[in-house]
Amino acid sequence: MKCFKNYFLVIFVLSNFYLVSQTNTGSPYSLNELGEINFRGNVSYQSMGGIDSSIDSIEFNINNPSSLAKIKTTNYLIGTFYKTSNLSNDVSKENIKTSNINYIAIGIPTKNFGFGFGILPYSSVGFNLQTTEEYNNINNINSRLFGAEGSINKAFISVGIPFFKFISIGVSGNYNFGKFNYEKFNLMDSVNYGIFSNSSSEIKGFTYNFSANILIPIKNNLSISILYSLHPESKLNSYNIESLYTSNTSSISLESLGDFVDIDLKARGLENTKLPVPKNSIYSIGLEKKNSWFFGLQYENKLSSGFENIFLDIRNVKYRDANSLSFGGYFIPDSSSLTSYWKRIKYRFGIKSNRQSIIVNSLPINQFSLNLGLGLPIAGLSKANFGLEIGKIGNDDLIEENYFSLKLGLSLNDVWFIKRKYN
Repeated sequence: MKCFKNYFLVIFVLSNFYLVSQTNTGSPYSLNELGEINFRGNVSYQSMGGIDSSIDSIEFNINNPSSLAKIKTTNYLIGTFYKTSNLSNDVSKENIKTSNINYIAIGIPTKNFGFGFGILPYSSVGFNLQTTEEYNNINNINSRLFGAEGSINKAFISVGIPFFKFISIGVSGNYNFGKFNYEKFNLMDSVNYGIFSNSSSEIKGFTYNFSANILIPIKNNLSISILYSLHPESKLNSYNIESLYTSNTSSISLESLGDFVDIDLKARGLENTKLPVPKNSIYSIGLEKKNSWFFGLQYENKLSSGFENIFLDIRNVKYRDANSLSFGGYFIPDSSSLTSYWKRIKYRFGIKSNRQSIIVNSLPINQFSLNLGLGLPIAGLSKANFGLEIGKIGNDDLIEENYFSLKLGLSLNDVWFIKRKYN
């Protein structure tokens, strides 16, 4: 067992480096707020459409710190994903593939409470947008581009405490860190040199989230689970630099460069700015028969209409309050079957409709996804969780993104802080 723990620690350290160094998206819709949200929950909960009111005593729900109050064994979590996206509009089509480690965490029970910690890639931006040939001809432009890349990562520690018999509460403290890079250029007809702008923002700051679970037993192993989760409005510090230069081509080289100047952002009050993290409230309810089935409904509301990032200022992009609605669950044919492995598998399903905060050319952006999953028992109480997500973002009038994502999550269990009766 000691080797297993050391191996997991090595994975944690290596994954820490890998998460920090990667951009997990190529979607044009990653210009939404702080980027495309990479982490949306454990694979097991994502496969139910993101329903967080289901409580599992052997798996810590990273999105719901109050779940730590119910955890019975030390729980090691690691999740990965592979995603392929097809982007299309009237002009062109493109295929983008991304993959990475999606989260790594540990949940640990003690006599009076549970606690957990981990690291995950929170959000990413990664796109290059160019104006169409028709637009360029009308405006006498050779080329215009706006691009961005980078990510924000999150290291967190969570605590869950039982509160009365049927109530548990939890809190997570999150340290966010990362970097965004932005590039703009504009080449005009009959002008030898175009103007380029490069800027970067170093992102740092703390956020918090709270959750409360009520588990109401009914009869015959039936129970109702109610969850309220709150992410208060926060501010992240953004430390910014910007440079302007000229070039006679869009492909930069020493021969093509003209003038170069660093912008004095301090004089303009833009050297240190704040990036808002909108208030987010989650309401979830589910009905469960222990070790048999669960069905749940979840509503999420984000107050994002006031979001602003001065270095991601695109005239035809605005923001609105966002919300989402999910329905999902699981069923197990026979959790106690000794003759059929397939009857002990947890089969998951979920659908999610998401009204995103971004508005482009006065057109709202929405997302819909279908989720399926399997929870495969492995040694002891551990599970290998497989997930499949098929979804669509945007519409025919802008850019339509159809994506397909495969996910793998390992939930490995051990016993700590509990005195053994036998050695």
